[in-house]
Amino acid sequence: MNSTKTLFSQLIAEITSVYEENEAKSIVYLLLEHYLKISKTDILLDNPVAQLFDFTEIIQRIKAQEPVQYIIGTTEFYGRTFKVTPATLIPRPETEELVQLTVSSYQLEVNKRHFGVEAKILDIGTGSGCIAISLACEIPEAQVYAYDISEDALKVAKENAERNGVKVIFEKTDFLTLKPNPQPLKPTIIVSNPPYVMNAEKAEMEKNVLEYEPHLALFVEDDNPLIFYKKIAEFAAKNLIKNGLCVVEINQALGLETAELFWNQGFHYVEVVKDMFGKDRIVKAIR
Repeated sequence: MNSTKTLFSQLIAEITSVYEENEAKSIVYLLLEHYLKISKTDILLDNPVAQLFDFTEIIQRIKAQEPVQYIIGTTEFYGRTFKVTPATLIPRPETEELVQLTVSSYQLEVNKRHFGVEAKILDIGTGSGCIAISLACEIPEAQVYAYDISEDALKVAKENAERNGVKVIFEKTDFLTLKPNPQPLKPTIIVSNPPYVMNAEKAEMEKNVLEYEPHLALFVEDDNPLIFYKKIAEFAAKNLIKNGLCVVEINQALGLETAELFWNQGFHYVEVVKDMFGKDRIVKAIR
């Protein structure tokens, strides 16, 4: 009978030809936890492996650089478990920073200005629903709405809302062609992690992203990389309540250009916020 430490080492050895060691360890931890309920503690204690499992096919998929999150069907985000499929992006740690900034801004600024007014949050391009659902969990008094153009992504998002026990109103919407609504939502907060990777940047991207994650949610044309932000800034200027908040994840190379779109729409406060790696990653704007 294999010990957990032996199995752990064997699986790492199988994939270090493709992944560097730390990433290989992270992948194997996820596989062992998902398929055999083996925790990091079990590996440290070198407990015996209680059951057999054939990892051959899974290791082949890992070596083909299929994301482990798609293989096991879930990922962790902001302390919660979310279903992910090839119809949805795999959320990144930087997007957790967007959620954290939105929650803290709401608690410290927005809620004080609009005390007693029911908060409404709109997530544009929700994908797996990780942002909208996390905000619904963290700001339970808010009504949360979420748009996406993909029916398949919305199906996953609805499952995730149910899994996490919150109500989010999902709507299939092509945001770029959205017409003015005679009865607009008037949100307190708008959040978005829209497509922002230019086609020219594809050459720098890893195979596991380029070949497996949905291009619809990732890429924009090189000659109009801010297409979604222009629409978001314009929409937010018309629809956010006074002193409402807009928080968007951005292309690190276009921080000032993105911020300028919000200044041009008359927002009285606009800030480019750096992520944990010191890169321009979020624009925060107050109407």
